[in-house]
Amino acid sequence: QINNFKTVSPDTMVVYECHVRDFDPLHSYNGIISHLDYLKDLGINVLELMPVNEFEGNNSWGYNPSYRLALDKYYGSPVFFKSFIDECHKKGLAVIVDIVLNHAFSQSPLCRMFWDDLNARPSADNPWFNQVAKHDFNVGFDFNHESKFTRDFSKRVLSFWLNEYKIDGFRFDL
Repeated sequence: QINNFKTVSPDTMVVYECHVRDFDPLHSYNGIISHLDYLKDLGINVLELMPVNEFEGNNSWGYNPSYRLALDKYYGSPVFFKSFIDECHKKGLAVIVDIVLNHAFSQSPLCRMFWDDLNARPSADNPWFNQVAKHDFNVGFDFNHESKFTRDFSKRVLSFWLNEYKIDGFRFDL
């Protein structure tokens, strides 16, 4: 509902990284809302949420994403997330989301649609993934960042979060 929020410039950002599940006993966006004055009093002007999209399993920091356009149901519904963003903006706090666009795991539909059952990895014709990781720091399955399909998908994901939830930016993992 807040359509005129202006975030601070990057050189004046004071960021607080927050994991929804561990921040408050309610493990929810509503739980964090009750602490926004406290966070503001700390002097922060940006609240960075660790990944909030759907991930594999039920207990995670979110760095094992599976559905990048879906909020993890544990923290609250899309309606509650939108209310959370509005409350942050009312307090003058920008919200950025830690987004993980560098890897996926076998639950991801992008992996499953083009899958090599024999080797338990993305198939050679997978338009989004490398069959074998191209770097030593890989976790899960490695997106092929040279692929037009990966670039288009990444742009769609980023656009979705900016437009659907009115977040103010991203922290990119790896």
